[in-house]
Amino acid sequence: MLQFQNAKIGVLILLMIFSWAVMRIHTARADSIGNSDTKLVFNSLESFQVSCFADDSDDQRQPDLAFTEKIVSLAASSNPEQRISALSQLAEKGPIDAGVVQKILQKAILDKDSNVRGQAVYAIAQQMCADFPILLEQALNDSELSVRLMAIDSLGIDEKSVNLLEQALNDDEQAVRELAAMKLESYKSH
Repeated sequence: MLQFQNAKIGVLILLMIFSWAVMRIHTARADSIGNSDTKLVFNSLESFQVSCFADDSDDQRQPDLAFTEKIVSLAASSNPEQRISALSQLAEKGPIDAGVVQKILQKAILDKDSNVRGQAVYAIAQQMCADFPILLEQALNDSELSVRLMAIDSLGIDEKSVNLLEQALNDDEQAVRELAAMKLESYKSH
């Protein structure tokens, strides 16, 4: 009987914690509505772990140390436009060590700037990092429009991508819905 009572207490404690968390979210949303300068931001990628490993073609190519240094410097810049530039260049799969790419991309998906996170999503998709379909699914839940748009743009033509595009047709933002509809239409015409 004692174990049953402890389980009840545990469940009650979990329910109280959950209720408190929900109340905090609603309070934050109410505050953001009342104060136009405050915005509740949800980075859906905070818990994602980037896994980019060299493929067979990368083994035959030696990393370019000057290029690597340039990318690392740009990625560490305090200027978001330079960080975006680094990620754009990583999307091209230049001659850079896969471990360095992984570290840069991991840091970029945690960036405060949503445009940097969006470009990181695109770079991860172009690098064909492990679990990038899961990343794209998570990115479609980000609170920032630029991240969701980049995720849609990065989706392929497989069944999972089509399912995600169909889900995106219900997004709150018209731009997301329109891009998803355009991509679905282009897939159907192929």
